[in-house]
Amino acid sequence: MILIEWHDAKFFPATCSEEDIRTYKMASFKSLGYLISRDDITTIIAAEHNDQDEYRDVTLIPSGSVISIHELITSFLV
Repeated sequence: MILIEWHDAKFFPATCSEEDIRTYKMASFKSLGYLISRDDITTIIAAEHNDQDEYRDVTLIPSGSVISIHELITSFLV
């Protein structure tokens, strides 16, 4: 289980001045999940994992957008 912080794209559909545009900031998200895989292109997490080794609510994050990853649980007792 990890906490991952990452930048996401943000879209502004309005007509804007250059001055306005320079004030815009990237959206930063924090997500909790199971780290499925990570390579130079994609970091994949899932929110849930069941006893049949299946995952649900999968998120693909561009690895270049990842700010930080913190491991929350290294092991747990069953």
